[in-house]
Amino acid sequence: MYKYCLMIITISTFIGFIYGMFRFFRDRSALYLRMIILGIGCAMLGRLFELLRLIVAGQLGSGFQVGMLGIIGSFLFFFTANYGQMDSLVDDGSRQFRKYRVIGNFAALGVFAMYGAVIWIRGITDTTVALGVQSVVTALASYYHLKHLVITDVDYGLIKSIRYYNLLALIYAYLCMAEMILEGIPGAEMILTAIFILQSAVMLAVVPVLERGVKKWTT
Repeated sequence: MYKYCLMIITISTFIGFIYGMFRFFRDRSALYLRMIILGIGCAMLGRLFELLRLIVAGQLGSGFQVGMLGIIGSFLFFFTANYGQMDSLVDDGSRQFRKYRVIGNFAALGVFAMYGAVIWIRGITDTTVALGVQSVVTALASYYHLKHLVITDVDYGLIKSIRYYNLLALIYAYLCMAEMILEGIPGAEMILTAIFILQSAVMLAVVPVLERGVKKWTT
C-alpha cells in the first residue's frame, strides 16, 4: 500500500511541477512564483527517490536517506520565497506588526509539537534525528505561511491574492508532519493513505491557486 501511495504523490507532484514550469518559466514571472515551483520539483524528486528505493530494496531503510533532501529542499524553497521575496513588503519590523509575528510562531510550535510526538513514539534514533532537520525547515516555512495568512495587506492586495496558496502550503506542512508521526504507528495504514491522498491533492491545487491569485497583481 505504501508503494502505491508514493506513486500517487510522485505523479501528482510531477504534474504540478511540469504545469508550474509551463506556466511560470516560459515568461518572466516573479521569482517568488518560480521558487515555489522549484519547491514542488524538490518534493517530486524526493518522493521519486523514495519510490525507487522502495521498489529496488523493498524498504526505505533507517537513518538519513536522500529522499529526505527532496522534502527539506521543498520547504527551504517555500520558506525562502516568503522570507526573501514577500515578508519585507508587509512587515517593516515595527511594533504594529508584532502580533502577526507572534501568531506565526504558533505554526512553528505546532510543527515542533508534532515532532515531539515522533520522538515519543520512535525514540531518538538515526532516523528521528534526520527527521528533526526536516521538522526545523518545515517549522520555518510554516511560520511565514501562517503569518502571511493573517497579516495586514499592502497596497494592491499583494498578500491577499496569494493567501490561498499560503493556506495550502501550511496544510501541506502539517500533512507531512502527520505522515512522519503515522509512519511509526503499527496499523495506521488507512490513515496514512488518506494523508498521502490529501498531500497529492494539495500539490495538484497549488499551481492553479497561485495562477488565479497572481492574475490580481496585474489587474
